Amino acid sequence: MGNCVLLVPSWTSPTYEHEDETDGGKVHLYGDVLCPYTQRVRLALQHKGVPVKTILVVPDDLTSGSFATISPDGKFPVFQDGVHKLSGSTDAILEYMEKTFTGSPLVPNLLKKAVAESWVQKSPLPIVLMTMLQHHSILVHLERFVRLVDRLASVKPEDIAKDSMKRTLIGTQLRGLPKQFGQLLDLMQEHAQMEERIIFPALDMADPGLSASALKDHARDLPVMNGIREDIKGIMALKQGSSDHVEALSEVVIRLHTLQENTVEHYHEEEREQLPLLEAAGFGTKKQEMLVGQCLAVMETSHGHLLPYLLQGLQPHEIQQYLAILQHLSEQNNTTPQLLLQVSQILSNADEEFAGVWKVAQERVPTLATRQANAAGA
Repeated sequence: MGNCVLLVPSWTSPTYEHEDETDGGKVHLYGDVLCPYTQRVRLALQHKGVPVKTILVVPDDLTSGSFATISPDGKFPVFQDGVHKLSGSTDAILEYMEKTFTGSPLVPNLLKKAVAESWVQKSPLPIVLMTMLQHHSILVHLERFVRLVDRLASVKPEDIAKDSMKRTLIGTQLRGLPKQFGQLLDLMQEHAQMEERIIFPALDMADPGLSASALKDHARDLPVMNGIREDIKGIMALKQGSSDHVEALSEVVIRLHTLQENTVEHYHEEEREQLPLLEAAGFGTKKQEMLVGQCLAVMETSHGHLLPYLLQGLQPHEIQQYLAILQHLSEQNNTTPQLLLQVSQILSNADEEFAGVWKVAQERVPTLATRQANAAGA
């Protein structure tokens, strides 16, 4: 197991396919390049010496049409051995492999250790991973907000006029729109500032003008975001169910869909064409760690009281990855020794709606729980 090396795709390519043997094999593995569970299956196949065709992609690609047919329920990794297909449960996949394939037995603890070592060696560089995880969180929150406003805009006034409970529920959801969009807007704006102040200048040092198209996208989207915020404020002043209220909600829906389409396109372009060039521009791991520290300074709100919200848009393994970046920065940088304590205090004191985030953080980054307990006992 100690000799296993995870093969991670080039970030300049939309997908990565690898045959472990020249003659290929009937086994296919589909998964998220950022997911340690996919890596765990990958390493187990290598350990067993099983020829496999591996297709690894960035998270958002897994929801595209082609990958939706591979996993209709949206669960990854997907393991396929001829007519046998398993998805989602890594333990079930490993159990199948142990029963089906010859070779050395799989030792769970050694497998997990190999995954951890491979992730450190081969993962996307810190600033790249941090930016991609922020992209994912923003897109998840944006999708949730768009669905909510779509649903509110589809409510017919005559329906809520007859149903007082439904009217109360809709009214409560409407009153929550300013806060929800305010959180999303703060995160999106700080993320844009981080890119404009830290990432884009780094790219332009290697190739002047490289960030021009991304800056143009920022200039296009900022007025749209601010316009939506003002429209939502206006909706709050209108009588629920009135013709003006219905019309205003419909207009916000249109603007939100435009913002969502532009944001998805913009983030994907960055991940495909710009972020991969940071390494090529000479920003290796050490320099990128310095950039991460600068990013935290720019995104003060997002890593302060909005941190639970940012993490809420991520899957558990992604929360672990994001917190691992902060943990590594805290351990390597003497100027931020209290960073992990601050993070643990923010997460443990967050509103009840973010309890799941704190639970994941405690389970997957034990250092956070330890620091919080030590601080409470001091």
